[in-house]
Amino acid sequence: MKIRPVGDKIKILYVLPLGTVGGAEKFVLSLCRRHDRKRFDIIVCILFESGPVSDEMAADGYEVVKIDMANGFDLWKARRLASIIRRRRIDVVNIHGQNPLAKFCSVLPRHTLVIHTDHGTTIGSPVRRKSRVVFFNRLLTPYIDHFIAISKGMENSLQVRERVPPEKITLIYNGVDVQSIAGISCDKAQKRLSLGIQPGMPVLGTVGRLVPEKQYPLLIKAVSLLKAEGIRFILLIVGDGPQRAHVESLIETSGLSGYVRLLGQRSDVYELLDIMDLFVFSSGGEAFSITVLEAMAKSKPIVAFDVEGVNEAVVPDETGFLVPFGDAEMFAEKVKSLIGSPELIQRMGSRAFDRVDSIFNINRNIKDLERLYTDLLGSVQV
Repeated sequence: MKIRPVGDKIKILYVLPLGTVGGAEKFVLSLCRRHDRKRFDIIVCILFESGPVSDEMAADGYEVVKIDMANGFDLWKARRLASIIRRRRIDVVNIHGQNPLAKFCSVLPRHTLVIHTDHGTTIGSPVRRKSRVVFFNRLLTPYIDHFIAISKGMENSLQVRERVPPEKITLIYNGVDVQSIAGISCDKAQKRLSLGIQPGMPVLGTVGRLVPEKQYPLLIKAVSLLKAEGIRFILLIVGDGPQRAHVESLIETSGLSGYVRLLGQRSDVYELLDIMDLFVFSSGGEAFSITVLEAMAKSKPIVAFDVEGVNEAVVPDETGFLVPFGDAEMFAEKVKSLIGSPELIQRMGSRAFDRVDSIFNINRNIKDLERLYTDLLGSVQV
C-alpha cells in the first residue's frame, strides 16, 4: 500500500484521445485552469494527435505528454501510459473519451485511482457505440475505481450499457466559465460586416464538428423550409470534420449557398456567438453539449431536438425550444417564431444565462470534482 504524505500535492493525469477542438478537450482545459494549484499537480496525456487545445494547455504551463498511438490497438505505444503512471507516481488518472486500451494500461499500476469520464453518445442517441467498444468497456468496468457521468442520460447509459454499478458513478455536470465567456465581446456591426452580413439580417448559428452524430442534414432541411417561406436569415456553421464535403453538397443542392456559411474551425468562436441572434443545435444525442452551454453563457436562446445531452440544459419554452427528434418542420417553426420576436429572443436569452450560471458554472463543478478526488483517495488503498 502506498501512503501519500499529508500535505503532498495530489498528482492528476488527464488522458485525452486528441488535443483538437472538441467538447471533452475544452472541458479538460477548463479543469486544468481552475484546479487549486496549491493542492493539485496536473499532467495531460494525448493518446493520438495534438492540436490547438493541447497546444493551449502547454502554453499555459501544463505538462502535456503525447503518446503518438497509431490506432486504438497500438499496444506498443499505449504501454507508455502505464509507464508514465508508475514513474510519475500518479495519484489519480481521469480518462476522458473512449479508448479501452488506455483504460487497460491505466489499471495496470495498482497504486493509482482510475476514473473514467464518458463524453460519448448515450443509449438514446441514433449513433450507436461500436459493439466491440461496449464489450471491452464491460470487461474493464470492474477494474475502474469510479465513473463520472456528465449528465443523467450518461449516468443511465453507464449502468445499462456498460453495466457499471450505480454506487461507482457520480454525476458531475459539464461546466463552462460563464463570466469569462460573457465578458468576451466584439464590435458586432464590424464583425457582421467582415462576414458579409447585411445590417438587420437575422443570424442563426451553431458550433460543432461536422460528424454524423450532429445530424447536420436535419438542420439543412429545417433552414431550407425557412427559405421556402421567404424568411430572411444567415446560418453560420462553425466547425470542421469528415462530413464537410457532404454538408457542402447539401447546402448547394438545397439552394442555400447564399444563406449558409461554413466557417470551418475558428479561434473567435465567442465573438461569433456574440453576433448570433439564436443558437440552433441539431444533434441526435450525446453525453452533454459544451457548445450549448457556451451559447447560453452568451445569452442566446436555443432551438434543438429533445434528446439526451441537450434536454438537461435547455428548459422548454423558457430558455429555448425543444422539438421531437427528426421533426425539421417543427424545428423551422420554432426558429421562425424567434426570428419574428426580438422580445422573446431577449427574454429567453436572459433566462438561458441565469440557468447556465446557476447550474453549469465551471467554478462550481470544479469544487465537486476536487471533493470527489479527495474523498475517493481517502476511501481506497493507494
